[in-house]
Amino acid sequence: MRPPNPQRDELHQLLLRWYDRHARDLPWRKNPEPYQTWVSEIMLQQTQVATVIPYFERWMARFPTIADLANASEDDVLQFWQGLGYYRRGRNLLAGAQYVVANGIPFDAAGWQEVPGIGPYTAGAIASIAQNQPAALVDGNVERVYSRLTADATEPPKLTQNAWKWANLNLDHHRPGDWNQALMELGATVCTPKNPQCPTCPLKNRCAAFAIGKPDSYPTPAKRTATVQLQQTLWIARCGDRIATERVPQGEWWEGMVSFPRSQTHDLTENPFDPAWPKLAGTFKHSVTHHRITLQVACVTVENAADNYTWLNAHELNAAAIPAPHRKGLELAKRL
Repeated sequence: MRPPNPQRDELHQLLLRWYDRHARDLPWRKNPEPYQTWVSEIMLQQTQVATVIPYFERWMARFPTIADLANASEDDVLQFWQGLGYYRRGRNLLAGAQYVVANGIPFDAAGWQEVPGIGPYTAGAIASIAQNQPAALVDGNVERVYSRLTADATEPPKLTQNAWKWANLNLDHHRPGDWNQALMELGATVCTPKNPQCPTCPLKNRCAAFAIGKPDSYPTPAKRTATVQLQQTLWIARCGDRIATERVPQGEWWEGMVSFPRSQTHDLTENPFDPAWPKLAGTFKHSVTHHRITLQVACVTVENAADNYTWLNAHELNAAAIPAPHRKGLELAKRL
């Protein structure tokens, strides 16, 4: 056992009392089993809670158990992941479920890190929240809370390393899952990146950044990756009641999903369905990582279905796993 530490005990008492009163009512907290916790934590990576809730509920209705997920096809999984982005997360969930079905459910954080697609943070979340194991975790919220509590101005990866050391030293071994969720909840709702609600924070009297009057200065802003501007044309080609599609090659965005043909320019003379001349259905912008893409939607009608594409009817398109921007382009094309 760890030796007594009055300061740490007070920290636990203050934050857990606050969490017991203010924790949000979220669907994955109602039944914190390993699978539900696992799915929610993967979905919440780089995605807002409000966005995740309906996706989580649809996912659990379609894949209620690890076995149900393990037996699903990649196309089925990606269809239910449409709109969440970062599709590798969905593939990792599928691979992880297949691993767990074959090897059994892990019982601690070290075991969960053996599962494909699960790193230290997710392993700590599942083990502590769903299995009450003494496992620490650090995500962006916890890192920010740590940085402000200690006025640590170092930058990642050093800041992240320091936050993990702090999280392990200050873990509540009696309520590890609640403690970890309380830290994340505090970062998400009070100790926010901008305009933190310091007057309502249960730890304000323990916070070094608040004491010096500069909570917004922590953590030190990371250097931003330069935005890359791209132009693309999405080709919606019709032959009768079918539309041309192709599989996204390995290594490209949305690999393995069903997409419409694209050209890397707005030049309509680069028409893969020449001599059919296109009509423009519209233009919109979307982002992938640090790329800002202006997508032009061009529609053509052809008499013969070329063999180098897969031609799908409306029912098949509706069931296919299509990237959200491409589905938006299809909806624009339908208005012509």
